[in-house]
Amino acid sequence: MTISAELELESIMMVSPRRKLENNLRKLLEDERFFDITLKCSDSLTLRACKNILAVRSEVFNDLIFDNVDKPKKQLEFNKIDSVAMKYILEYLYTSENERETLRKNNVIEIYFSSIYFKLNELQKTIIEFTEKILRNGDEELGKDLLTSYIEKFSLEADNDMANLLVNWVAKIQLLPHEADRDLLSLTALHYLLKKTYCTDKSFGTYELTLFEYTLVKAKYTVLEEKIGLKKDPYDMKYDSNVIERIKERLTPLLPYIDLRIIDPDEIVNKLEPLFPSEMITDAYRFKIEKKHEKLQPMRGRLIFKWKNFGKDLWQAENRLYISNNGFTVGADSKLKNYKSIMGDLTIKGKGIHRWDILVVNLNDTIYIGICGFEEEFNKPGDKGFHGWALGSDGYIYNKRDWKWNSSVYKIGDVINIIVDMDSNHCYFGVNNNIRYENFGHSFPDEIYPFVSLKRGSKLRLISY
Repeated sequence: MTISAELELESIMMVSPRRKLENNLRKLLEDERFFDITLKCSDSLTLRACKNILAVRSEVFNDLIFDNVDKPKKQLEFNKIDSVAMKYILEYLYTSENERETLRKNNVIEIYFSSIYFKLNELQKTIIEFTEKILRNGDEELGKDLLTSYIEKFSLEADNDMANLLVNWVAKIQLLPHEADRDLLSLTALHYLLKKTYCTDKSFGTYELTLFEYTLVKAKYTVLEEKIGLKKDPYDMKYDSNVIERIKERLTPLLPYIDLRIIDPDEIVNKLEPLFPSEMITDAYRFKIEKKHEKLQPMRGRLIFKWKNFGKDLWQAENRLYISNNGFTVGADSKLKNYKSIMGDLTIKGKGIHRWDILVVNLNDTIYIGICGFEEEFNKPGDKGFHGWALGSDGYIYNKRDWKWNSSVYKIGDVINIIVDMDSNHCYFGVNNNIRYENFGHSFPDEIYPFVSLKRGSKLRLISY
């Protein structure tokens, strides 16, 4: 017998007894001879189990069953745990593995709640890993749906690993007003998101003014229960007085978590003043006076976006640029000989400072990272249709058809910093936070877009914080 065969046989002999024990214990879940306790679940279904196994495997069950040592309980009722979650918990307690009962996107929040209730820390980790996986493989609505389910099961005060995962995930999604009346994020879940991300230093994908408009449409929809429409003004409040009062009732609890301090004063005057308490408006103006010499980013947290055409497989195949990592990574086909450009899905607009960071994952030939105008058609800086700004990995800055040595040469593993000053209409670049504040080129339009140009297997990833 070879050494590898001996090792394989030894492995089988070591694993088999444990596997056999798991299977035998799993059979006990269906063997009525060993049932001596009834568990009534929140959906009115009852399950039966062996109280000794439950007590040994769970301190919570032990305390519930043997709170009176002389008279152990024969029935327990759970008002917030349904039978699906309880079956999963029972299999885990009996075997430490779940094969019969499986995690799904429609039960993961319920089971996570149960794992916290029974203080099963290792199971919680497994559930978090599963949730991360389905989020990566799902669409943006899944994250919103799970956060809505989470807040229905927990509360606005809850704080745990699942909350942090879902909030951070949804925070990176652009929340657009024209989608607020049809997406899967509930108003209560939005309240939780706003509360958890207020003054955050993590990534966020929606400008504060747009975030408020999304919130306003969401509040209106919960009252009107009808689609607001793509073209309708979010600020249109032409309803009867009773409807307006109901909208304000829904909106008011969320207003303290809208950061007026980073919204353009003109927008506050023209749009927001009638909808906010006067003290919040006053505090925002006072803050702006105190910080009048500072340039602020009009978005909470750190700006993040996704590459445009994420999810459009045909476009990616035709252009041989492939978007992965839930929209944050773009890579060129290794056989792509000519440059191709791709834009971010976020419109950079308004006033203040806007910054994002991009990691160079792979670099073949020169790549370009920068900003461009709307509907510009080009493959790389220097082309006739290019009117933006870019930093090449060759160390040059490009504007329209001009270029200038910047000395910011970058390579694989470097992080490229892009800083756009919309007040002075200038774009600055840096490598690994070594920013070169050097003006070059002409001013740019009121709305611009991030872009990159690459080929031959180069790959870039937006940094998420």
